[in-house]
Amino acid sequence: MLNRIVEGRGMGLEWRDMVSPSLQPDIAFEATTDVAAALASGEVGEAAKGREAAEQAEAAALMTGTVAVGPPHPEGRAALSQDARNVAGICDAIDRPHREAQEGAAKSGHESGGVVDEGGSDINSEGLHFAGLRVNLNIVQMSILKMNNVQDESLRDRKKSRRRLQIVEIARSIIATKGLKSLKVRDVADAAGCSVGSVYNEFGDFDGVILTVNRETVQALTMRLGQVPAEDPVRQLYGLAATYLEFFAENANLLRSLFEHRMEDDRPYPDDILQMVMDAFALMHPPLVRLLPNADDVQIALLSRTLFSAVHGIISLGLEERMVAVPPQLLRQQVDQFLDAHLAGLGILPLR
Repeated sequence: MLNRIVEGRGMGLEWRDMVSPSLQPDIAFEATTDVAAALASGEVGEAAKGREAAEQAEAAALMTGTVAVGPPHPEGRAALSQDARNVAGICDAIDRPHREAQEGAAKSGHESGGVVDEGGSDINSEGLHFAGLRVNLNIVQMSILKMNNVQDESLRDRKKSRRRLQIVEIARSIIATKGLKSLKVRDVADAAGCSVGSVYNEFGDFDGVILTVNRETVQALTMRLGQVPAEDPVRQLYGLAATYLEFFAENANLLRSLFEHRMEDDRPYPDDILQMVMDAFALMHPPLVRLLPNADDVQIALLSRTLFSAVHGIISLGLEERMVAVPPQLLRQQVDQFLDAHLAGLGILPLR
């Protein structure tokens, strides 16, 4: 009967429509006792039977909930409300394994999901690892490119420096052998294996080439003059004149270029070269200060300039081939005679 009621509920029928009113209290009571007996006897042990018993208990509960509680059963049975509570407790007992099974499955699924998540995390970590490798590889590639660029720039700089040195060396050679007037930018470019534009790019203009040669000339001259011993001031003055004569004899055209060059468009001579020439004159200051302790700085500077100019003129004209050049040995005597007379006039040396 209870099974038919359950089936009827599945078709949308109420159990009161299928049972006569006189039998409803007994059927409700039997529903509760049948479910309890089934649980006690172990007949409902599996999950499917548990669900069936739960459905039967639910039907019994519906029946007991609609019937008023009557007097105690003549055979001492419990009241229907108590039976309904028992049925509810039985249903909880029946549903508990099912819920535990569902919770276990959910927990298992959650744990397995955790494994999947962890696996996914591992995969993501591996992906991040490979991404990091790609980033590191890109950094290495960029570093290599930068190194290549630096190497290329260094190579270009070295090539540019070599070309610059080559142009200066060619210009110096032409000036030294043929003189400043024979120096032509086309000749320099052809000898260097480059275009005229390349020469201008390196030095700005052709004056830049000549000035570079002149700077090196005056630097070399100052170095040679600075090597003259300075123990005796008089001997130092003679030594400076003799050293200048030797350097002029070896580099006549280069020294002439230093003093003969005129800038294009009458531009002023660069201050740095003028200062370098003045520094060469200044090498005469210490011995003159020692020989003329009462002279002031202006007097010493003018005297140094006069001595240098006089010695330079004697040597320059003496070595000029167009003016019937004087042999270096005779020229040295002429320079010494000039110094004797000049220093005697200053009261530094006695008259001879």
